[in-house]
Amino acid sequence: MLPSRPLTDGATNAVIARRRLAQRLRRYRQRSGLTVEDVARALVCSPSKISRMETAVSGIRVVDLAALAPVLGMVEDEKLGLDVLVRQARVREWWQEYTDVVPAGSGQFFGLEDGAAHIRTHNTSLIPGLLQTADYARALFSTRDAVADERAERMIALRLRRQRLLDGLEPTRLTVLFDEAVLRRVIGGKAVMSEQWKQILRRIDESGVITRVIPHDADVHPADGLAFTLFEFDDEDLPPVVFAELLEEMTFIDDPHGVARYAKALAGAEGAAASAADSRQLIVDRIAELRG
Repeated sequence: MLPSRPLTDGATNAVIARRRLAQRLRRYRQRSGLTVEDVARALVCSPSKISRMETAVSGIRVVDLAALAPVLGMVEDEKLGLDVLVRQARVREWWQEYTDVVPAGSGQFFGLEDGAAHIRTHNTSLIPGLLQTADYARALFSTRDAVADERAERMIALRLRRQRLLDGLEPTRLTVLFDEAVLRRVIGGKAVMSEQWKQILRRIDESGVITRVIPHDADVHPADGLAFTLFEFDDEDLPPVVFAELLEEMTFIDDPHGVARYAKALAGAEGAAASAADSRQLIVDRIAELRG
């Protein structure tokens, strides 16, 4: 069994530790002036193995690190820091308790979400999971024939567990942009939607969530028709990552050019959206309509 998370770990989870480790290895290699092929020859392994380590596709073992350290010219403090990350990357995380109800590979998403300093998301038809009430989520799952009641409740429990990152003295910053169609749509009935929007108002007031509505009559913008999330980190070893969920797969984009395109699209959506204050009033008005 994997070790439980150490008390000294702070905010780092296994996914974040693995990505930070990969970035530092790449930086140390580049500092040394070596190519991927040079390192592979020194370790008597394939270049693809080194490449997978540097892109966080493959994990790194303590024995791998011991072999890499002298080749990359690491000083003792650098090696010790990476040794901590290697061990943190093997920690069992809370979302692994839900592997029975999520697609394979979902741990990458949960780890990025759990470790991000700022989450910015654009939605076209649904309220994002980080803001959904249990009843709203339950209404969504009830439309899926293949989802049994017990499985749906497990999925709801996971969704609510994810929302803990918005609690506490230093909640994760969350910015949500959504089309006005999301505001007008009724899922689960008027009572469910009224409570759902009241929950979002509480998150705005208590957790500092920024919610902005893109009106029906707004100009066309680069994010139109796209649903995606941008994870940003307060760490030079962790460049931003974009997540886009398709019907049958999850896509992660971390190359700088790809991320820049999505960031530009998000900026376009922000330019088309109502202000945070005006959007809050639209939500207040919508609650009144639903209760009327």
